[in-house]
Amino acid sequence: MVTGKQPKGFAYLWLLGILLVMSLLMGKAVDVSSTQAERQREEEVLAVGDTYRRAITHYIEMPGSNGQYPQRLEDLVQDPRFPNPVRHLRKLYPDPETGQPWEPIVAPGGGIMGVRSTSARKPWKQQGFPARYKEFGDATTIAEWQFTYQAANKPKS
Repeated sequence: MVTGKQPKGFAYLWLLGILLVMSLLMGKAVDVSSTQAERQREEEVLAVGDTYRRAITHYIEMPGSNGQYPQRLEDLVQDPRFPNPVRHLRKLYPDPETGQPWEPIVAPGGGIMGVRSTSARKPWKQQGFPARYKEFGDATTIAEWQFTYQAANKPKS
């Protein structure tokens, strides 16, 4: 005999189904948010790394510098070669990916020719790099993104 009532427990199963669907959607939203944060940090790594490269370029090409690389990253903030303060960077910026200091890249003849992140994470960005960083598209980790300046061989005076 059918009374027109739904069996007991049906509402409970319906509620469990809704909770399951909501949990799956929330998990997907967290994944998207995490990916977006990683992509933003990569853009910051590119911007800050290029800032260091430009500071090293300025340090080397400054009149009276004799084409020398800085001996320490701190030399970019306070250039010790001149009696009056010369700043190539306002401050030492941390690596946006790790929050730690950048790893200096030592030039063949000594000094610092660039910086790189120490992050072992695989980058999301694989293309669309500026021409000077086109090799970044082949990188398997962010640590392979090296922001360097190769000084021309200038005669030392």
